Amino acid sequence: MSWSRHLAPLLLLVLFTGGLSACGFKPLYGVDQSGLSDPQAELATVRVGAIPDRLGQLVRNQLVDYLTPRGQGSQKRYDLNIRLSLSSEGTALARDESATRYNLNLTASFELVDLASRKKVFVGQARSIAVYNVIDSEYATLIAQQDAERRAARDVAEELRTRLGVFFSRRTKSS
Repeated sequence: MSWSRHLAPLLLLVLFTGGLSACGFKPLYGVDQSGLSDPQAELATVRVGAIPDRLGQLVRNQLVDYLTPRGQGSQKRYDLNIRLSLSSEGTALARDESATRYNLNLTASFELVDLASRKKVFVGQARSIAVYNVIDSEYATLIAQQDAERRAARDVAEELRTRLGVFFSRRTKSS
């Protein structure tokens, strides 16, 4: 009887993994078994345009690292143009009604342009909210704000990579 207690979790695992393959699940960045879909190769064909300001540099550098983890070897077929919008909103107040905690909202509006046809093939937005605290030390508050900006830039770059990966995955399936 004790062997059945150990066999039950194994049986559930086998059924679960079998169910995943039956539902059509596949990793986003994996190569399709038929060889038709390789979103990672498509991502490497995207040239990320310059984005103004230091925050734009952070987003661009992170995104380039995400899209081309093996380096810049591929011929570029798409231009990715990004416009950033940054706002800050006080969310916690001290007794004197001064803000002690801020939400930093970073929005990236983007358009993916096919270089051959010069047409926009994908347009959208990516957003991130990062939080930082305001304390008595101005230097510590500045460092906390800069860290929040770096976190928001990384999150926006991750969301852009995911949205582009899904776009290319769907596009290669339908073509």
